[in-house]
Amino acid sequence: MCGLAGVVRRDGPVAVDPFGLAEALSAALAHRGPDGRGCWLSPGRDALLVHRRLAIIDPGPDGAQPMAMDAGRHRIVFNGEVYNYRELRRELEAAGERFATASDTEVLLRLIAREGPAALSRVRGMFALACWDGRDRSLLLARDRFGMKPLYVASAEGRIAFASELGVLRAARLVDGGSSAAGVLAFMSWGSVPPPLTCQRGAEMLAPGTWWRWGQDGRDDRGRFADTRDAYRSDRRAGQPEAAFREAVGRAVGDSVRAHLVADVPVGVFLSGGIDSSAIVSAACSSGATNLQTFTVAFDDASSESRFARRVASEFGTRHHELRLEAPHVVDDLPRILAHLDQPTIDAVNSFYVSKAVAATGIKAVLSGTGGDELFGGYPSFRRLPRAMAIARAAGWMLPAVAPLAAMALPARLRARWRNFAQSNGQLPAAYRVQRGFLLPEEVAAIAGPALRDAAVWRDAGEQVAGVERSLLSPSGAESREASVARLETRLYLCSQLLRDIDVMGMAHGLEVRVPFVDHELLATLWPELGFHRSLLRHKRLLSSTLDRPLPGEIARRSKQGFTLPFARWIGGELQPFVRDGMRQLAAQQWITPETPDRVWMAWTSGVVHWTRPWGLSVLGHFLKVS
Repeated sequence: MCGLAGVVRRDGPVAVDPFGLAEALSAALAHRGPDGRGCWLSPGRDALLVHRRLAIIDPGPDGAQPMAMDAGRHRIVFNGEVYNYRELRRELEAAGERFATASDTEVLLRLIAREGPAALSRVRGMFALACWDGRDRSLLLARDRFGMKPLYVASAEGRIAFASELGVLRAARLVDGGSSAAGVLAFMSWGSVPPPLTCQRGAEMLAPGTWWRWGQDGRDDRGRFADTRDAYRSDRRAGQPEAAFREAVGRAVGDSVRAHLVADVPVGVFLSGGIDSSAIVSAACSSGATNLQTFTVAFDDASSESRFARRVASEFGTRHHELRLEAPHVVDDLPRILAHLDQPTIDAVNSFYVSKAVAATGIKAVLSGTGGDELFGGYPSFRRLPRAMAIARAAGWMLPAVAPLAAMALPARLRARWRNFAQSNGQLPAAYRVQRGFLLPEEVAAIAGPALRDAAVWRDAGEQVAGVERSLLSPSGAESREASVARLETRLYLCSQLLRDIDVMGMAHGLEVRVPFVDHELLATLWPELGFHRSLLRHKRLLSSTLDRPLPGEIARRSKQGFTLPFARWIGGELQPFVRDGMRQLAAQQWITPETPDRVWMAWTSGVVHWTRPWGLSVLGHFLKVS
């Protein structure tokens, strides 16, 4: 796990002072890589690669980057881990390659140099990379198929710049100032900014599973080496008996956890006390992990899961750590949390604090249960959406007619969403927006301020967001309804929000967060097959019942809760000044109307909207002011 950055120009040096630029990039990346630093500048000063290192695999000097081969023709900077690097190395050695180090970085470099970006489909792991070809005078950028590792790119006439964090490009003045209306509109729609959009004008986030080759001779090519949508297609595989499926899933879970434990330093586990993180602990212990350390955040609220985490830690004999958290701590830390955000998000504070607890012990790598709900069907959406779609299609034209009457029986904060669903005609993308979206389209239109409502801006931003939504919401083939929900939750919520949050908040503390459930081999085992065994979706029975070491009964039977701090209570107390000020900042920047902050606050205090409404708008306001 590391941080990377760089610049390539077509005509002339990368900067008047290339070494000053390298120092600025390295300094801005320092928190991502406290164990080492390196940079390389081409003889013509027209290509620069910068790296900061968090040493996990081959932590000695042999693993330092930028790494070169073939007398310097190919050079790479890489952020992430290749969990199957030993297998890939054996394949490459059989093909005649000879290695000088024991690092996964060299394996990745030789694989790309020999076979090109299409070979990245064979990599099991998380990565963002930049590889320079000195003979072809071209730069290859690529990002793993789930987007676990971030990669921001700013291209201008005759120049391309890239970095692990958008703030790095800003710090080095490699991206134009100004906020992107499309990014703001996307956040208002989803509570996060899906790639390739960002909130920074002139910058994009490389989409998961894609590569970009930029040449000094004018070439500018893009491609895709993997598409996670394909895993959910019902035409990929015939159904199998449940017993055989369970056995295959049990092997796949154990194999993925073992792969994610590969490291030359100790690895811990985030433990919330839910089924997902508890299953990671169980599988890690079954894989032979010893002296395992587990970490959780505890707080004074009935929603705290700390007692369940302690129960699991006791069952499996881990060395357990708790970080006690109260609202004043959050108030004090919010400026630092916001400073580390590359994109506004509703959900990052939790990850900041559990990462802080781990980093305080000196551990550099930790496993997380993130992704378990998306892969094993843990969210309410797996039950609600298929049922709602079936009802909507059965009701047909009658649903919009009776919707107003049915809305009267619902809580006030759900009525607008119900009305929106009633107009969806049973289409999954529209129903998913109602379930997962932050603001509905008519709600965005009602609060949008002059900075968004300018006709040209509104039209252009809307077209950009709609284009990204089509690419994320559309399947690549026939799917079961459950598979469709899994695909949407993975591509929009997991990949566009959760994975980005845990990366940036983990790296704020120099911590590598690994996610064994976000693994393409496990995904291929689970889907589309799980859509044929719907009873296994209840309470994630498939996951808990296939572990070699069973979870305590009270854990396995728990309903989905989610690791959420008590923001609803805190917003009305210690966090109120922050929240109200953030909304006012958003209005002052004219992204929302002047009256919206007070209206949203009153709507929340009267129970008409969820607490995420004022919180999300507040985070957006503070983020745009800082950025």
